[in-house]
Amino acid sequence: MLKGFYCLISLLLNNMVLELYAFGPSPPCRCVKMVLKALQLDFEVKSVDLITKEHKTDGFAQLNPRQKVPCLRDGDYVISESRAIAAYLCNKFSGDHLYPSQPEKRGTVDQLLYVSENVVDMIQEYVNFVGVVFFGGKIKKENVTVAKRALGFIEGYLTDREFTAADHVTIADFFLSSPMSMLEIAGFDIAPEFPKTAAWLDKIKALPYFDECNKKGLETMTKMYETKGQCFNNDQKVKKDD
Repeated sequence: MLKGFYCLISLLLNNMVLELYAFGPSPPCRCVKMVLKALQLDFEVKSVDLITKEHKTDGFAQLNPRQKVPCLRDGDYVISESRAIAAYLCNKFSGDHLYPSQPEKRGTVDQLLYVSENVVDMIQEYVNFVGVVFFGGKIKKENVTVAKRALGFIEGYLTDREFTAADHVTIADFFLSSPMSMLEIAGFDIAPEFPKTAAWLDKIKALPYFDECNKKGLETMTKMYETKGQCFNNDQKVKKDD
């Protein structure tokens, strides 16, 4: 706790504010916001509009050569990749409850952070968010078994514990719960076949900072998906590789 306290004092004395470069609806950006809020850190959001390709500017490339969000500036230090940012914040600001320092416990969280990337990809194979929003596509119903397999992973992790990596919330829960919102936007009912996952998701939604970090972004994503991107002008649509 003392390390986190002294880091906070240093930030205050040097008038430094953590700066989060983010696109509001982005699931990875919202996950990082949840970490910041869970750690009770002050931060400033620097909005990066992906629709108008602000992330493709030379200026943003100097922050993150991959030109992706989120990106965090902490004084002179800049870090990108959402899971790396989450781990960095916990390491620096005494987030042992979210990212345990004990090797075996941390190993479990790290494992599920890697798994969460695969879960996102599997669920996107079904939801087809980019295809629907930017190319007028449809849900890929033929891939529903792929999405269910991803849900089966989570159901298995919840067999003997309250949350995916422990009996308390960790950063793994933030990143594993994020793609679940995509299924809900697509009208997929998790509860009948995956009751433990549905109950766990309810616990995540009940966290005191969940709505603050997610509500507006989820509303925007829902509108984007339901209107197949008609909420944008045609010249605002991005290419698939953006």
